[in-house]
Amino acid sequence: MSDAAIPSPEAGRRSRSGTTYMVVGTMIAAVAAYLFQLIGARSLGPEAFAPIAVLWTVQFLVFTTVFMPMEQLTIRRLNAAESLAAPWSLFLGLIAAATVGAVLYGVATLDRSFDGDAWYLLILGVLIVAYGGFAIGRGFLAGRLRYREYGLSTFAESMLRLVLAVALLAAGVGALGLSWTLVAGALVIWLWNPLRGERSREEGAEREAGSTGTLATFITANAASQTIVAAGPLVVGMLGAAKAEVSIFFETFLLYRAPLTVSYSLVARVLPPFTRMVERGETATIKRWAARISAAGLVAAGAAFGIGLVIGDDLVAILLGEQFRPSSELAALAVAGVTLATVALFEQQLLIAMRSTRRMALAWGIALAVAALFLVPDGAGPSIRAGRAFLAGEITALLGLTAAILRRD
Repeated sequence: MSDAAIPSPEAGRRSRSGTTYMVVGTMIAAVAAYLFQLIGARSLGPEAFAPIAVLWTVQFLVFTTVFMPMEQLTIRRLNAAESLAAPWSLFLGLIAAATVGAVLYGVATLDRSFDGDAWYLLILGVLIVAYGGFAIGRGFLAGRLRYREYGLSTFAESMLRLVLAVALLAAGVGALGLSWTLVAGALVIWLWNPLRGERSREEGAEREAGSTGTLATFITANAASQTIVAAGPLVVGMLGAAKAEVSIFFETFLLYRAPLTVSYSLVARVLPPFTRMVERGETATIKRWAARISAAGLVAAGAAFGIGLVIGDDLVAILLGEQFRPSSELAALAVAGVTLATVALFEQQLLIAMRSTRRMALAWGIALAVAALFLVPDGAGPSIRAGRAFLAGEITALLGLTAAILRRD
């Protein structure tokens, strides 16, 4: 193994100090994101807020499905033993394809999701492009152990969106104007110049063999996982729920998705050391980690379901108002499912480090199929069926990811 995979003492000190910025910045960003949702939902109401909920959901799905693989594979590439160049044409092609797909979805659902206002299509396209750049930038920051800048950029993205939202709502701007704040937050990444010095580092470096296939299987895995995690509001709408029910489902799951939202940024901190463990051949240690994480996650999810059943709906009503109160079962399903999804995300980092994205894709594909079975009409309403599908999918996924790691040679 080359020295590229071994951090220098200076890099080690920098990464330790930057970890604090990363954790604190991510936590504050999560709070700011929820304040944005709380203020926006209370100011506009369930009906008027629905287009914001759809924009947020589409952006979240695209980011976690397509753009997070770009970010995480960039981190892994920069922490591998070999010096490898970024697959820029592949990244730019994915951003373009994701943008076209999102806009086409907007066209197909313009009347139902956006009240027939075509301005939302422009916002949707710009939003996806902006977050594609955000993901690439954060990948380079974390890959170069610039954790301080990573944490600050994550903090700034969410805080700028919140500050602009408060100002616009105070000025009487409606949902369309508020939508532009979603775009503005993603642009702050470039204040930290994440590509600084990368051109000279990549001169003469080879492309990673099989990078297209690796990214394709990674995206396939994330497409399945994020469909389970984040497509609920879209599914509830397609199952025939009214706009108010869609907003209630969206806000309930957004609120209880806090640990998962925070973890999407924190996994950038654990992936580099996991990658170096793989480089050193510490397979037995990785398997022990996988078994312990899975067992702890199942126990925690059981406790979370009970807590959600007792106080989950009250918490939503207290924070967002009685008009957003979910049923106690929906709240419990959200809390337990998000607990499992958070644990599965960290379990997934072990497979990414092991370059086992095909096994990861298989595990999530099976989980998605199981979740789909729970959407079959059974007398329950759209929200409850979607919530049960979410929990069933996450249980299946965690068990599948753990099995994939334990069976790895």
